[in-house]
Amino acid sequence: MELYGNKGSAASADIQLYRALAAGDLPAARLVSKSSGDDPVSAFNRGLCLFKLGETEQAVTELKRAEQLLGNPPELDISERNLFIKAIELSREQPLYLLPLDPESAEVCARYFLIRTKWLSAVCLEQLGRSGEAALINRFLAQYNIEL
Repeated sequence: MELYGNKGSAASADIQLYRALAAGDLPAARLVSKSSGDDPVSAFNRGLCLFKLGETEQAVTELKRAEQLLGNPPELDISERNLFIKAIELSREQPLYLLPLDPESAEVCARYFLIRTKWLSAVCLEQLGRSGEAALINRFLAQYNIEL
């Protein structure tokens, strides 16, 4: 699993996509997303871009790809988990699933990236009226005190 993006122009595109999304520049994000890498962070950020553009079905496809690429990263240990859940609860003002993932993040964030990917996937599936699929994800999210 490579969280840092691909080498060369794809890595540059990954960073540009992240920056465009972080700045709220959707036109630039959409243009850059076409040359971003084939790693879980890039797939998530492409999915986020598509979600923000109202292309929810395409977003689900990218998010499923991100989830496949992430696999099943190790669970957080108990001491990390409690503070992690507290941090999520304190961040309720702005939905975290609407923030892009940083392609330069360390692999210690892999579980968090999986949670964020599933979270945005559940939101998309609910919007598409696919509540049954979203319910499976919501059970996963509930262990982190995340509710849609």
